[in-house]
Amino acid sequence: MSDNLLSLLLIMLCLSLEGLFSGGEIALVSSDINKIRRKARSGSRSAALTLKLLERPDWFFSTALTGTNLCAVTGTTVATALFISLFGTVRGEMISALVMVPTVLVMAEIIPKSICQQHPEYMAARLSWFIWAASWILFPAVYLISRISRGTVRIFMGEKDGSPSPYITREGLKAVLADRGPQSDILSGEKEMVKRIFDFTEVTVARIMVPLSAMTALPVTATLREAVLLAAGKKYLRIPVYRDQMFNIIGVLHYFDLLKTLHGYDQGQLPLSPDDTIASCLRPAVFCVPETKLAKELLVELQGRGERMAVVVDEYGGAVGIVTIEDILEEIVGEIDDEYGEKLYKKIGPGRYLFNAQIGVEQIHQEIPLRIPEGDYETLGGFLLYRMGRIPKRKETFRYGDALFVIEDADMKAIREVLVVFPPEVGSA
Repeated sequence: MSDNLLSLLLIMLCLSLEGLFSGGEIALVSSDINKIRRKARSGSRSAALTLKLLERPDWFFSTALTGTNLCAVTGTTVATALFISLFGTVRGEMISALVMVPTVLVMAEIIPKSICQQHPEYMAARLSWFIWAASWILFPAVYLISRISRGTVRIFMGEKDGSPSPYITREGLKAVLADRGPQSDILSGEKEMVKRIFDFTEVTVARIMVPLSAMTALPVTATLREAVLLAAGKKYLRIPVYRDQMFNIIGVLHYFDLLKTLHGYDQGQLPLSPDDTIASCLRPAVFCVPETKLAKELLVELQGRGERMAVVVDEYGGAVGIVTIEDILEEIVGEIDDEYGEKLYKKIGPGRYLFNAQIGVEQIHQEIPLRIPEGDYETLGGFLLYRMGRIPKRKETFRYGDALFVIEDADMKAIREVLVVFPPEVGSA
């Protein structure tokens, strides 16, 4: 019985060691080297050792391969000898195969690898000492296998052995962007732009368009005088034009076309009266896109067509808003302020901000010390409607966190302007 017990203990030891080797291998392979590097810079000895192994993949692969096979062969041999002593040669070999194959597969491969793959950095830091120690204990075999693998790679791939990959995965880059520590190599502004680029691939036109309710447009029957006053007052270079109803947009009025028409600069024609309609200088060609279209695809199409604006339509063909190249680019670089652009907010005092209700939630995060949670809304007005459950009246107040929201302007359809007030200790932060 003592010999049988010793054999069982040796088999369990081999299974455990094989599990450590296979788990350590998958943990190192699955680890994010950028996370490990940050921990190593912060003084973690385990992370520093893990990083050293990651920079020598041939070394730890050779160690894991040697250790796994050595333990598997030893454990199987001892198990076969044990079963032969108990059941005879033929039955013992058969029972050994039936027992050891699934046991090794489950206990020494599947379970350790599953655990280590779910928590790669955590497990790599703890198993790196074991892999490093084993590499020196098994040095002759590890060194030989490592040299063979280096030579094979050099012959067939023409690459330097152990050279780290120059590429970074999407997940790896996101991990770098998530680093907020003082040792981060990327500036906050650069991080924000890269994050926007990641998100941009999934942004639809419906998310960035100016909705119909917030859009300024002219009927086709409007006069040139009305158009000039509107363009000068709002500082718009392009104004959508509709027939009968706002959802029936038929063209775009360009401010420079308007000036040329008024002064007769268009191909030598006589100037028109300010009381004439805008139909004569309207550009009728309208580029329409569905609201489900991806913004990145629309950007390419607008550039190809030489257009700067598109009308967004729903499934029934009615206009639901407009989108410009500037709207699309702002999703990548953030808000673009120009000398004629309408400001969506202004600071009117310590801790007091006046916002256009159409300002995007993401832009608010950049301007004031308030974090609005994600939800089924894109704008400040949408957030307030969602929280209050109705359209508030003028001068009505609503408190969220440290902020007091005062409805400065609203009508029966929407919130127009909001005053956000913070207490002194927050507003001065």
